[in-house]
Amino acid sequence: MLTRSPYRCPGDDSVIHHACTGMLSHWTGPVDGHVARTSLGDTYLLGVGPATGRPVVVLAGGDLPAAGLRALAEQFDPAHRVFLVDLPGLPGASAGTRPESHIHTAYGRWLTEVFDALGIAHAPVIALGWSASVAAAVSDVERIDKLVLAAPLGIVPRARWNRALIPGLQWRNEPSLENTDRYLRALGGEGFEPDDLTLRWSCRVGAYCTSMAGMPRVGRSLWRRWRDRPVEVVVGEQDPVVQAAALRRVTDDIGAQLRVLPGVGHLVALEAPAVLADGIYAPLP
Repeated sequence: MLTRSPYRCPGDDSVIHHACTGMLSHWTGPVDGHVARTSLGDTYLLGVGPATGRPVVVLAGGDLPAAGLRALAEQFDPAHRVFLVDLPGLPGASAGTRPESHIHTAYGRWLTEVFDALGIAHAPVIALGWSASVAAAVSDVERIDKLVLAAPLGIVPRARWNRALIPGLQWRNEPSLENTDRYLRALGGEGFEPDDLTLRWSCRVGAYCTSMAGMPRVGRSLWRRWRDRPVEVVVGEQDPVVQAAALRRVTDDIGAQLRVLPGVGHLVALEAPAVLADGIYAPLP
């Protein structure tokens, strides 16, 4: 059952916010934090790069917060201004309440508000995990120059039976470091080893946050607005949660490009960050 809050108990949000601050302390380059006031509450985002640089927007999608996306942020052209955004209602530093109804309509409006708050007329967007469906639901598609959806959730049904199912249940039931490590390895591609920051973050998510399994999929009418627009969908060949075959059908429906990454699992921002950053600049065929 989907709850309005991503947190198990009152006060759990402070633990997660503190964890975000801790992750940010490991960044080596200059980064600045901002809070945008939106219809879904305070939205926390990080800015990297020169203030006058061409903007790129990255939406965190639940697996990692904005503060945990350092590996991805470091892959962009240093002349660009990269904004990494925590979605309200997902584990991260933003407000902790989800919309009561019409979830994608509310989030689609929210994304346009974020662009307005940042003074961005239009920009390319990378959306990770469940934020892919949020980006697809943006109220004004003209604001997004190119849309890159990575390991997208909320676009097609999740694979029900997969190698991460049992480790994920064990992680939810007892989010120890051992169970968390086992779960992350099951999510990643062959040979993936989670770093200590990701491991400890995911351990806290298991302990203090509710499941996102009930988050809805974006409607077909919203998805089809992207027909013949610049959209690239990136998925790991070994992703246990999102199946490339199912994505093939929906990308063909709108004429989008599907890119399947060999040897990569579900955690694309950790396993192949350079590929995601390059996808913003690469022209579509």
